[in-house]
Amino acid sequence: MVSSLVFLVSIWGASGLVHAATPFTVPWTGKTYGPDGPWQAVQVKIGSDRQEIALYPGGAWQSYILLSSICSNTSLSSYCYANRAGVFNKLTSTTYDDTAIRLTINDGTWGPLHFGAATNNPIYGTAKWALDSIDISGVVAPNVSLNVVDQGYQIYPDGTNYPLELGVLSLGAPSLQQQFANRGQPTINGTFFDSYLYTSGTGQAISSYSYGMHIGTPTYNLAGSLLLGGYDQSRVLGEVSSQPYSDDGGFPIKLRDISLGVIRGGSPWLSSLSSTNSSSSSSTTTTTSTNSNPTGLLAAGNSSITANGITVYSSPGDPYIYLPQSTCDAIAAHLPVTYQSTYGLYIWNTSSPAYSQITTSPSYLAFTFAKDNSNRANITIKIPFAVLNLTLTPPLVTQPTPYFPCRGTTAAGAVYALGRAFLQAAFVGVNWGDSGSGTGNWFLAQAPGPNLQTPSTTVIQPEDTTVVGSDNSWEDSWSGVWTALPVASAAASASDAASTLTTNTTTTTRTSSCEDCTPTALSTGAKVGIGVACGVVSVGTTALITLWCFTRRHRRRASFPDVDGAVGGKDWPDSMQGQSRAGYEATCTTTSGGGGGWPAGRSLAKPPVELGAYRNEGPHEMG
Repeated sequence: MVSSLVFLVSIWGASGLVHAATPFTVPWTGKTYGPDGPWQAVQVKIGSDRQEIALYPGGAWQSYILLSSICSNTSLSSYCYANRAGVFNKLTSTTYDDTAIRLTINDGTWGPLHFGAATNNPIYGTAKWALDSIDISGVVAPNVSLNVVDQGYQIYPDGTNYPLELGVLSLGAPSLQQQFANRGQPTINGTFFDSYLYTSGTGQAISSYSYGMHIGTPTYNLAGSLLLGGYDQSRVLGEVSSQPYSDDGGFPIKLRDISLGVIRGGSPWLSSLSSTNSSSSSSTTTTTSTNSNPTGLLAAGNSSITANGITVYSSPGDPYIYLPQSTCDAIAAHLPVTYQSTYGLYIWNTSSPAYSQITTSPSYLAFTFAKDNSNRANITIKIPFAVLNLTLTPPLVTQPTPYFPCRGTTAAGAVYALGRAFLQAAFVGVNWGDSGSGTGNWFLAQAPGPNLQTPSTTVIQPEDTTVVGSDNSWEDSWSGVWTALPVASAAASASDAASTLTTNTTTTTRTSSCEDCTPTALSTGAKVGIGVACGVVSVGTTALITLWCFTRRHRRRASFPDVDGAVGGKDWPDSMQGQSRAGYEATCTTTSGGGGGWPAGRSLAKPPVELGAYRNEGPHEMG
């Protein structure tokens, strides 16, 4: 007995903490959010008075929190869309502190904020660093690093600004803490909820500084799954790709190709297609030769994309799939969609028989990646078109509008990203590394459909460099949801469909009533997610007719007026940022070399736009 006690004491002395054997489960709200989803979010409580806030999970470094003051600006909308997820009233929390960190964001003026990795549809606002507690399921982490947004909006391609609706919950970083070295004062340390659980979580302490997540899709009642210190193995199907995260906590991976496919039954992809789904301002009819499962779509029409592919980032804080414009156009050439330049997105033609056949059949969009950061192996993640039938709702449009979420860009230095649209069908996780060493791997795998197997909670150990998937069938997980197309009728209808295809005109101007993008039927996602913002919309069912053609740890210490140095994050003052970074990359004097996790030269669509009397409000330097 004595020897056993000595052994237990020695364990405590060596580690300083006894870690729980069970990962920590983060709860989801059970509601849907977003004008371009529907999306799911997790439930947290912020401040001493435990204010309930819904956040999109998956950020790195600081969390982004919308303050209640964001609702005071009615120049964008008289209705505050952020209220549904909850906004934070800093005045009622006695633990809120926005003075200890003597650092403003964007020099205390309007500037870019970075909820995710993508550079398209930039977010502008006034914000500042702050510290406060976050409570998840009764476990309270103090002094969590926050970016609190006083005012903000998001810019779409036509220059229109739209209000923000949700913030983003950080799920850690390459470091255990975010450090702020105030000149002449002790260093301020902001923590993250999962790093707190790992280092100080008492009875809820997790085994490793890690997480595993599948955001799911409310369209098919597929609930999200987020475990800290582990993952649900039933959400990981087959092989897993494991690769290093970047210095800034980004999740990069090499994308080698994109293709179309169908699991079983007739194929909706015809031998040829004549359409005008190009994003170009003029409408021209093109004919694309394809096979039954078209491949090579990533580099189609773009000689600058080599066989090695492009680097993309997993980014749960962003909604769309952000790719080269040529790639989005190549996929869209096989779909009954029309490019809508107002939003930079593709609107489904719901009156086409092909719309229902593609979105209800076992057809998918396949992404082929370099597996394990290697040139020798690939891994393919399949995204069903059933979950790529998303819905634009107010305030983006006046009426619910089904759309295909490929957001193309031609901007030099753009960051390509896989947002929530992709992550509906993919598992993502990370092991930040033992004791926040800044060296670790992130994980990507196929996630299941709504027919889930029994959950299998699995611990991620500090030394784990990958996770192990289950042998559950992806096809079976969608059984009963898809309707396979008849093989004979699909083949017979090909020539008839091609001969009767009518030319669609590319929409290049925006009308207040969104006449050009109003559908004749709602997508499945609309039926689930638009009740609060839009009311009840009654629609008929489109008949299935004939088929036709159509897919850090490099610690940074920067010099600036009131702060000697800071570690982690991306929203530094303009004086600390390089001229080529377009408000994003923190290019500054460092004490330990190394570049950032995001490519340099990130360009933004356009500068901030005046928003009435609120243009000059928001974060002030605290001397």
